[in-house]
Amino acid sequence: MSRQLSIERVLTELKARIEHHRSQEAFHAEQEVFHEKEKVRHAEELKMVEAHFETFQAAAEAVTGLVSPPQEREEEKEEKKIDDSIPPGKGAVLSRLVARVVAAKDPTEPFGASDITHEIQTRFGSRLKRKVDVRTVAAKLRRMAKSGLIHQTREGRSFHESMYSRLPEE
Repeated sequence: MSRQLSIERVLTELKARIEHHRSQEAFHAEQEVFHEKEKVRHAEELKMVEAHFETFQAAAEAVTGLVSPPQEREEEKEEKKIDDSIPPGKGAVLSRLVARVVAAKDPTEPFGASDITHEIQTRFGSRLKRKVDVRTVAAKLRRMAKSGLIHQTREGRSFHESMYSRLPEE
């Protein structure tokens, strides 16, 4: 089988390819102009929206400061001052740390033994002699729930831990 191509056919195919590439070049040049205009438009919109956002945020913070009573503002300052000292005494330091961390929780916030253990490790870990065991914290939480200091919101199972809160569920 001979592969003879006519000169005329080769020229028409090359001419078609030239036309195709010229049209694609023109199309992409138009798109480039369009995208440049869109880029400029979005940059201007971004500046305007950022300015409005900053103004609105400043106004919202000012209004919040006016609306909240002075007593609440003092409570917020007290909450920021977290006592990270280890309680004095030789025995039952972990029990007192668990009680302190639980007392600092929001009354309706649910927590479990792993949450309390993690918080004790981050706040007091560098000053403790050994790592805190989740099972020990869980036992302390069970004792606190039995005495009525906290309330169990979810019973633990083999695949999830018990959850507690300072206030009973309604």
